[in-house]
Amino acid sequence: MYNVKKVIAVMTAGAMVLGVGAQGVFAESQEDEVVELIYWKSYNVDVYKDFINQFNEEHPNIHVTAEIFPDHQSTLQKIQVQASAGNAEMPNIIQLDTCMTATVDSVAPLVDLAPYLEKSDSLNIDDFYDTFQEEAYVGEKLAGLHVCANCDVLFFNKEIFEQAGLDIEAPPSTWDEVIEYGQKIKETCGDDIIPFVYTGITGDYYEQFSWEWQAMVQSAGGALFNEDYTEPLFNSPEGIAALEFLVGTVTDSKIASLSYPEKGFENGRVGMYMDGTWSINTYQDALGDNLGVALMPGKEESKVMVGGDQMMIVDSGDEKKNAAAFEFLTFMMSKDVIIANSKDQGELACQKSIVETDEYQEYLKNSEAMQTAQTALEHCGYRARTSWYDEWSQLVYTICEPCLYEEISCEDALAELESQTKEIISKYS
Repeated sequence: MYNVKKVIAVMTAGAMVLGVGAQGVFAESQEDEVVELIYWKSYNVDVYKDFINQFNEEHPNIHVTAEIFPDHQSTLQKIQVQASAGNAEMPNIIQLDTCMTATVDSVAPLVDLAPYLEKSDSLNIDDFYDTFQEEAYVGEKLAGLHVCANCDVLFFNKEIFEQAGLDIEAPPSTWDEVIEYGQKIKETCGDDIIPFVYTGITGDYYEQFSWEWQAMVQSAGGALFNEDYTEPLFNSPEGIAALEFLVGTVTDSKIASLSYPEKGFENGRVGMYMDGTWSINTYQDALGDNLGVALMPGKEESKVMVGGDQMMIVDSGDEKKNAAAFEFLTFMMSKDVIIANSKDQGELACQKSIVETDEYQEYLKNSEAMQTAQTALEHCGYRARTSWYDEWSQLVYTICEPCLYEEISCEDALAELESQTKEIISKYS
């Protein structure tokens, strides 16, 4: 794997004038013209609108127009359609799920951000936690920077725990304890309470099932792929055990249900819910002091797959636009924006310098849930940095989801997934 700590190569003379050199150089060289930029982002976040307006006001020579898509998949599909049609109307800046960066780069080549960071006074790759440094690269290209992070945690209802005689100070940390706690809830709380739910069985988004299983594989000590993603490794005792745990909560211990009531956790109908940190504010508002948050349970230790958004710049071939786009990226990754977004959306900061600020620490101090979530980043891995990841993730769900209905065994599902994964790898190699 590419070593993100290595010294960045000597840049071309043209690249040397970029970066937050872009702030000064850009303003001086382009006083009489306005560079128009298009910014594509998933999900409608009001706090972002305010900051975009602020950026435009503070940068009279740059104007950013945002187009907001309903979800990450819609954004990616639009990019792929535009690229396949040879449409020149591509965005200049994209903010998208980190697992999609390599896919974007394969159809709309991204700017290598390394030359810009080399000259930047405010952004430094070493300021990002190690996982985010590694995940910033597609091959040897520094393709995107984490503007925010999220991960799965285990939410639990303290009132239900107490009703079941469970210790709210000692939530389950292993798969066996999840089953043990779930059975206790089932025995004591009646049929109206579902002991355990994970987002992968609610059918909202195929990626939820995929990344929860991936986390479980790694928590069991297994691997998903070899280092260069040329060989699948998940059809292993660890991979099978991870899938059997998730499936077994429905088919064996029956602590989970495929009939999930709408807003069941918010309405006090679910004991434990494995979901992403983006839901913290929703659940806090609904449950108040009854909301408990713990690290993801693992076979032996907790492991999560990190999510969140990366900001990337599509190479327009126009150096002025690329430099202006980096100026906008720099602004959107500043302390005020990152902290405001964290508070509003339940996202986590990825830059050590921001996490260490008094303002961010005060935010964590006032939120037990976010303290736990920030800790979870110490136990995180990341998804395959390949152009075919999204295709493969859909395949994981398509092949493995029938296990929940006992239509196929976990062993047979992973054998089939391995076979089809090899076909995908071969197709893209």
